[in-house]
This record gives sequence, structure tokens and C-alpha cells, in this order.
Amino acid sequence: MIRSLLVLISALVVVGGAQAREVVVRDDEGRRITFDVRASGVDVEWYAKLLRRAAHGPEISDVTFRIVPGREVGTRCGGRAGGCYRRSGSRAWIVVPDSADSVAAHTLMHEYGHHIDGAYDVPGVREPNGTPSWWAARGMERLLARGRIAFDYRNGWSRSAGEIFAEDYAQLHVPTPYRIDWLSPPGAAVRAALRRDLRGVPARPSLPPVEIVRKGTLGPGSSYALPFGLLGPGRRVTFTAQVDGAGEPGVRGRIELFCSGEEIAMELGQGQRSATIDGRKLGPGECSVELRSTSSASHRYTLRLRLVLESPPR
Repeated sequence: MIRSLLVLISALVVVGGAQAREVVVRDDEGRRITFDVRASGVDVEWYAKLLRRAAHGPEISDVTFRIVPGREVGTRCGGRAGGCYRRSGSRAWIVVPDSADSVAAHTLMHEYGHHIDGAYDVPGVREPNGTPSWWAARGMERLLARGRIAFDYRNGWSRSAGEIFAEDYAQLHVPTPYRIDWLSPPGAAVRAALRRDLRGVPARPSLPPVEIVRKGTLGPGSSYALPFGLLGPGRRVTFTAQVDGAGEPGVRGRIELFCSGEEIAMELGQGQRSATIDGRKLGPGECSVELRSTSSASHRYTLRLRLVLESPPR
């Protein structure tokens, strides 16, 4: 099946003299992208390609993209708005024009930035707040302390934290003019921070644990390391090593967890078949777990690494 094939057209209703149709496509991970098409002659795949290529996670399935005639955007969004993001309870939708041009591309990415903002959390900071690494790299705390930005629109559209994040997100994907006139476009460090935050790790609860199992044989004095990354705070990391030869005297091995400068270690002594490290409230950061042999013999091992989002965002 060709990836770009529109896989489902599930509803047709008449709205404002035109047929409204729901079109569902899939991203590269098989996640649903839902369009509510309220204009005729729309190339939905044009919008779908932009979204597939954009940095995103499972939150893409929690919003509906409503494509309407350009003349109707102001009526639906208010004033002279070129598009908008709306949320009501668990429902969210983005309104974009049917023009399929650079303006529509910018609008789509900017408004999806608002959806990203609502799906990710910066600990200890009220919404809208973007994503954690972006917030730090952009120096938002400093700008907030100096009164140069606000969480609402009291200082104007361009000085709202949410709009700055949405514009920065759009800059990752479309080469359109940056609309924050008092602030420089996001540089390499800010872009890199934003990509780190959006590397496929969602920041909402109800995520299943990630479990990794490795098996093999460890020679005398050798080691096996498994690197991994934590892209947000509040992660619980459980690392268990099971090694044969429990009757061997002395310490047969050592397991270690390294994460953001923190180290936790345990030893496998005589009579122990396994050892477990339970790390709490870790991340974000680059981490690794390691099994080191301190034995003069080879041993078969089974390693289990379990990652859980223990402290879900607000």
C-alpha cells in the first residue's frame, strides 16, 4: 500500500453549500491524521505531507485539521486571523485555508505549534510554555522576569509566550518570514533544543512503559553498555540484570546506571542471581546502563531496562 494513499473517507455531510468530508491518513508511524474538509477541490495529501515531515508525536491523533475556504477563515477564527487553534475539553481542531500555498503552510505549522505546546509541559511553569529544552534555550525565564513577555496577550500578540513558541516551531519546517518583529528567529541552538524535545517522546500520561531486553554471554572482565535518552523530567528507570553461576564465590559482576551526572551501582555477589537498580525522577538527559564482569569465567546474562513516565505533566 502506498504510504501517501488516503486510507479512509468516512463521512460526507453538506455544510454551507459544500460537501464536508472526513479524511483520515497515516503518518510514518501509522498514527491517524484526521482532516475535516469543508472546501471543494482540496488536495488533502499536500497538507498531509507537511504534517508527516513535521516534528511530532502521538498528539497528532488528538486534533482535527479543518480545511475551509480562505474567505471563511476570519468568520471561523475571528478578526483577520489566517487560521486558529481551538480546544474544548478533549477535542481540539485547527482551522486552515484551502489555498495550499506558503501562507497555508505557515498557518498549518504555526497552529500545530499551539497543539504541541498544549501536549508538552515545562515543569513549574504555567501554560502556554512550549517545551522544556526550548524554554531554557530561548531564555524565556529571563524574558519573563524582565517583563518582555507574558503568558497572555497583555503585551501584544508578538510578546505572548505561546505565539513565540508557535512561530519558532513553524520555523523548523517552512522557510517563511518570522513574524515576531522584536525577537531574532530561532538560531541553531534553539532549533536543536526544540528537536530534542520533539524526538518522538510524548509528554502526556497514559503512555505504556518502554521495555528493552538484551541477552548474551559476558566474558571475564568485559562489559556490556546500553545507552538511551530521557527527553523529559519525571522518568523512572528500572534496570535488572540476571546472571547465571550464582554459586560462584566472590563478586561476579556490577551493574551501573549513569544519567545526567548521576551514578547508581549495585554488585552481584555469591548467591545472587539478579540485581535491580530503581532510579526515580530522572531526566531529561543522556543516560546509559552497564553490566560489568568481575569474574574469571564467562556468564550468560539477561538485561531488562524499563522506562516509565512516573510524574505526568499537568
